[in-house]
Amino acid sequence: MNLKIAILIASMVSWGISNPLADLAITKFSPLLLSLIECSVGFIFIAGVSLIRRNKPHIPWRLVIPIGIMQPGLAWLLGNTGYTHETASTGVLILTGETLFTVLIGVFWLGDRLSKKQWFYFLLGMFGVVVASATGTHLDATSTSLYFVLSAFLFGIYANILRKHLSEFSPVDLALGQTLVSVVFLGAFYLINEQGVPTDVSTHIWVSAILSGLFGVGLPFVAFNYALQNLPGRITGPSLNIIPIAGVAASIALGRGAPTLAQLVGGVIVIASVALISQKGKGALMTEREITALEREDREAGRMTLGGLDQTTDTPTWKTGPAINKPYVYGGDMDEEPRV
Repeated sequence: MNLKIAILIASMVSWGISNPLADLAITKFSPLLLSLIECSVGFIFIAGVSLIRRNKPHIPWRLVIPIGIMQPGLAWLLGNTGYTHETASTGVLILTGETLFTVLIGVFWLGDRLSKKQWFYFLLGMFGVVVASATGTHLDATSTSLYFVLSAFLFGIYANILRKHLSEFSPVDLALGQTLVSVVFLGAFYLINEQGVPTDVSTHIWVSAILSGLFGVGLPFVAFNYALQNLPGRITGPSLNIIPIAGVAASIALGRGAPTLAQLVGGVIVIASVALISQKGKGALMTEREITALEREDREAGRMTLGGLDQTTDTPTWKTGPAINKPYVYGGDMDEEPRV
């Protein structure tokens, strides 16, 4: 198996397992304190990785500060608040909507394009999110599930910011900056609220909280940032479907609640819609961002083109312009794998 794909799968499984661990820890910790613990553990882990690399971190703080507040900061706080009302299986299945929000934001912000058929699949997937959200265990399941929906929406913003502005930075450096910002943000919020640390917490709850930070923040943030930068969208997008599978399995194994039939139906609808959206389209136009990227790569390679022929290789070259017609995958990625 390709090492990059193996790293991507590992990050998805890690994220999935972290959900029932957080659901267990939330029985004794407040959502704010648990989020702070998770982000702190993640930061310590990533700082250790950074020290092992022995490279001076290069962090674009102007962008890392807002995305660190969003992800993992606010996203984890919203998710943990949701777990105070719903089971881990409920949260995991609703969070499958992360991919759909990533697609939607990419369409309106980055110029990604969907065919009419893909729009149908997208709307079908959103229907699946609604089904999964409205069938939780809480009496007012729709309102409590909104926390997970908002968390998924923040993920969509984060993923597109990473694609648009931060693809050239080290995934370890980005994760280090994000987790540091989230720790400062949540820590300040915690001090302002004057919350105390509970004293009657058993060892297995503390272990669950720490492991939730390791598997939910530390490991997957480094791995997913790396995968998002080095694999095309047709692979990274559908890979998010691994999270609910791993999450539901871990939830059942840890006794944190099995999904209802309606939730399973909603989750399957979302997973199927994401898989269908991610299928390679034929003959779709490239975005202007892709055209610019190709031009830049050609200049960096020192290619001289004349009459559609690359004089260094005697092969046809891409011509820029609005009529370029090339197979396109939603998410704005090229069909070939990006350079490492």
